[in-house]
Amino acid sequence: MSRLPKIVGGRWFNSQPLSEENLKGKVVLIDFWTYSCVNCKRTIPYLKEWWRKYKEKNFEMIGIHTPEFEFEKEFNNVKQACRDLGVTWPVVLDNDYVNWNNFANRYWPAKYIADKDGKIVYEHFGEGGYEKTENIIRKLIGEEMEDVSVKEHGHGNVCFSPTPELYCGYKRGFLSNLPAQADREAYVYDLSFDYKKPEMKEDTIGLAGKFIARSEYVESVDADSELLLRFRATEVNLVIYPVESSAVAEIYLDNDKLPKEYWGEDVNESNIAISRPTMYNLVKTSGLLEGILKIKPIKGNFRAYAFTFSGCEY
Repeated sequence: MSRLPKIVGGRWFNSQPLSEENLKGKVVLIDFWTYSCVNCKRTIPYLKEWWRKYKEKNFEMIGIHTPEFEFEKEFNNVKQACRDLGVTWPVVLDNDYVNWNNFANRYWPAKYIADKDGKIVYEHFGEGGYEKTENIIRKLIGEEMEDVSVKEHGHGNVCFSPTPELYCGYKRGFLSNLPAQADREAYVYDLSFDYKKPEMKEDTIGLAGKFIARSEYVESVDADSELLLRFRATEVNLVIYPVESSAVAEIYLDNDKLPKEYWGEDVNESNIAISRPTMYNLVKTSGLLEGILKIKPIKGNFRAYAFTFSGCEY
């Protein structure tokens, strides 16, 4: 791909639809993202700064919101996420993956920069590379100042390999539970089932009590439902959705309520209040933590989609 494809989509935030004519003669940064992705959220402070500094200098930035989960297709969910995250630049919904496929993109987040002639001159996938990215923007828009020095996001100087991303639904997930029936995997598809508490294998999730397993998520059924996670990390996040308008879940570490020193940003009194479908930060520590998390509904029920982790010490 050598030229910027036409950006398509009927629903935009923060802008009228931007045509090829609107982008003519501008440096254009394209950012593929989805709002419950922890890696995408970590890039947003840098995007904010670039938009603030360069939006009046023949520079355009477009966020292409391509959803990973079904709830991320909902207009109001994305609208609220843009407000919560402070996203003020143009964003187009890409629910059918049209732009994603036109760019042959495969990653969240992913950045593409096109020069004033519409030629794509730079690509970056994942986090990082912020200093190089900004210096390319500056060069293309003709800034005469010296190269910038950007403080990269980081947790500290010591990093290790944490538990990998774990999906909860049966399409991409794996349970520590033994098969529920002979010749079948542990999941019971699309039915309420009373799971027996498993022996937890490393870097896996497990279910105890009644759950409904769907392709993207597992849904708790009552107050005895327990979502289990055996992990190794400094930070644990969970994409989670209230079944009704809201829910509250309690978090345990190795059968005790999660200690205050391990509370993530979205935890209070070892509980998380689940008010909307998004990613919640459950655990945040200064160093390596290993153990088994237990998440139990105490008010309403929840749908759990995916766990993500960090392995860097603060």
